[in-house]
Amino acid sequence: MGRDQEVARLRRLISDVPVVVRQVVHGLAGVGKSELVRQYAQTFRWEYPVAWWITADSPQNLELGLAALAAALHPPVGLIGDAAMAADWALDWLQGHPGWLVVLDNVEDPAHIRASLGRLSGGHLVITTRRDVIWPGLTPLALHVLDKQPALALLQSIIGLSPTSGADQTGVLAEIARELGFLPLALEQAAAYMRQQRCSPERYLREIGRDPGWAHARYPQGGDAERIIARLWSYHLTALCEHDQRSGTQCEDLLRVLACMAPDDIPRALITHTTGQEQTPPQQSSDQTRWEEELAVLASYSMITRSGVDEAETISLHRLFQSVIRYGLNHDDPRQVLARRAALSALLRVIPPDPRSNMSGWPLWRHLLPHIDAMASCHHQGDEPADLAILLNHTKIFLSTQGQYQRAHDLAVWSLAIAEAAFGPDHPAVAIHLTNLAVNNCELGRAAEALPLIERALAIAEAAHGLDHPTVATYLGSLAACLRDLGRSSEAIPLEQRALAIVESESSPDQKSVAILLGNLAHSLNDLGRAAEALPLFERALAIAEAVYGLDHPIVATHLGSLAASLRESGRAADAIPLEQRALAVTEAAYGPDHPAVATRLSHLAGSFRTLGRPSEADPLFERALAIAEAAHGPHHPLVATHLGNVAGSLRDLGRAAEAIPLERRALAITEAAYGLHHPAIAIKLGNLAGSLIDLGKADEAVPLLERALALTEAAYGSVHPTVAVLLGDLGGCFRDLGQHAQAIPIFERALATAECAHGPHHPQVTSHLRTLAVSLSDLGRFAQAIPLLERALRINETALGADHSRTKAVEFLLKVVRKKSVRANFGDQVSNLPCSCGSGKKNKRCHGGMQ
Repeated sequence: MGRDQEVARLRRLISDVPVVVRQVVHGLAGVGKSELVRQYAQTFRWEYPVAWWITADSPQNLELGLAALAAALHPPVGLIGDAAMAADWALDWLQGHPGWLVVLDNVEDPAHIRASLGRLSGGHLVITTRRDVIWPGLTPLALHVLDKQPALALLQSIIGLSPTSGADQTGVLAEIARELGFLPLALEQAAAYMRQQRCSPERYLREIGRDPGWAHARYPQGGDAERIIARLWSYHLTALCEHDQRSGTQCEDLLRVLACMAPDDIPRALITHTTGQEQTPPQQSSDQTRWEEELAVLASYSMITRSGVDEAETISLHRLFQSVIRYGLNHDDPRQVLARRAALSALLRVIPPDPRSNMSGWPLWRHLLPHIDAMASCHHQGDEPADLAILLNHTKIFLSTQGQYQRAHDLAVWSLAIAEAAFGPDHPAVAIHLTNLAVNNCELGRAAEALPLIERALAIAEAAHGLDHPTVATYLGSLAACLRDLGRSSEAIPLEQRALAIVESESSPDQKSVAILLGNLAHSLNDLGRAAEALPLFERALAIAEAVYGLDHPIVATHLGSLAASLRESGRAADAIPLEQRALAVTEAAYGPDHPAVATRLSHLAGSFRTLGRPSEADPLFERALAIAEAAHGPHHPLVATHLGNVAGSLRDLGRAAEAIPLERRALAITEAAYGLHHPAIAIKLGNLAGSLIDLGKADEAVPLLERALALTEAAYGSVHPTVAVLLGDLGGCFRDLGQHAQAIPIFERALATAECAHGPHHPQVTSHLRTLAVSLSDLGRFAQAIPLLERALRINETALGADHSRTKAVEFLLKVVRKKSVRANFGDQVSNLPCSCGSGKKNKRCHGGMQ
């Protein structure tokens, strides 16, 4: 109403540019910017094959809006777990399909949309904003408040007065319009009130004029629009209260609850959960009727907008009106406190369970995130209720599944602070939040920061429950896991043994916990090369899980995978394969073929094939796992980087290192983007990329990558860690390949010392470092030093793996070669002409003595 000239001007501006239009409409809050663009879109909808509206008041909401567009254009994209990937897909689609209309509503900062603007061409982009600033590359259209005549026409049309029948009230309506600053939103609110309450313009003018200073006192920092709407809110609230008293409804309460959420697209499900109490079916039916009436009343006063039908219905408030409602009362006013409590209760009741593995709940989680953020922001620091910590913790878990580890960390820190304030620093509930924050620190590669958090949580649990309580066993297991991450498995074992003893000492032991603790202890033993002790624990854990859950439960699949991994590390990869195949079948049956857990099982099965030297069978499994991960998490998730590395490793095994390199570079880029530049996971990706470069004879390019990887790992875990030993060995190998033996040998010696400290002197992993150092010494003719190293490696493998293991045979063969070289170096042709010791009757130079 009253914007025909502006619509026509917007039309001319858009029509004058044949290729791409970037138009910005700016003006006061409540002036009707969004309504103007909506009117234009409805009028000319037939010209656009695709028209899409995005609330873009933050970078996050812009991303979510683009992701929703992608899902509407191509529904499978909506199933991915990464909104950023879906948004990229939408931008790519718009770039390739001209003729669309996209509206970015309520943009606050040009910087928020700059990246997207650069990728949009061939269509019409219209932006609305309150900011009258420079918008590079956009044509501005300023929208001002209404003139007097359009303002009168708007009031008359909503009230139901024709220009002739309302002629005698023109002066009063004009005065109302002046009092309300000719602001369209305020005029619409006033007219809706007069119509709904059958209130005459004269009486309305008297009422709003009673306390003209109220709004200015309440909103000293607000703009004109805020003060105008505040004046209306004070008056209209009285009408809502009177309606509630007459009808037994709670319109005011519901409106205050809605104001605690994000202003747009509030799911109807949240409305049906605002009671905070369990209800019987008759109560639910009665409440349903009351909610319908309350929503209808709020809509009749133009306080909310309803979209969709039934369970798909959403409710929206104008941001300006929401701000006035949210801040129109003192923060500690009981009505505001009750509204925040009801909003929090509603969110807690509607969030999907098990956000870590329940993929079907992820779309709803993404829809609820803006409302969770808005509701949480309603609370002042120090007055947050304990239940908010619970909601933030669940949200933190969901964000971690999406690879948003830093944002999850921020929520974990906040939830811990809330719990400490609510319960005190030594309450058992605080221990839970400490452990959750520690887990997040480990996800961010900060295991050293996680350790004191878990130690504190354990101390709290021991003080609260006693030293032998099953809850204490849980924290002991968490502490042991953190120590394993730090490469301190020898310290983890006594903790895991104590935890297991606590649980098994119960009169009715929790067998689920027993299975978990057995598996954890077995993992630590495996880390120390004690596979003979670990295997029976893995087998017992599997048997317990099968008895508790049945043969086809996904938790059984996890135990099958652990046992298979132990067999593979013990040189029995052939025995591991049937276990992995069964684990894969169980997981697919439980979750379907496209669940991320299936990708994990596929990768483990492929790893066994790869260990057996069957890369052609491993490669398609790795490829399928990568496809599942990308579909589930999007292309930028850290788990996708892991699967990319697996595919690249398989390609290297197939002699296709050149094809592996782009995959490894992409994996590195994803990991750096997800974690930052200093996370130890980056070291793994750098090492993989370096390995491919070495395979291609580019050791000089690999050296700086390995040096950076080594620095990252030492910074995260210290200098005595298994990964440090591996990276040192790879770096020494580069210098050896480059002919720089003087630099290589001290690096190999340090790698060996590190492996001995990390694993113990008798671990099979130590033998690889003994071999590499021995080979370098042998290449320099230092056989007297090389031979004892290989003899020691042979003894370790014979003890740990057996005399017939392939790795034992390889060391045995290498030792024979080095001994022969030593003899040749010392005695030359004298030995070559002697009979070979193998009994063949041939001379050494014609038999084994001729081996180089």
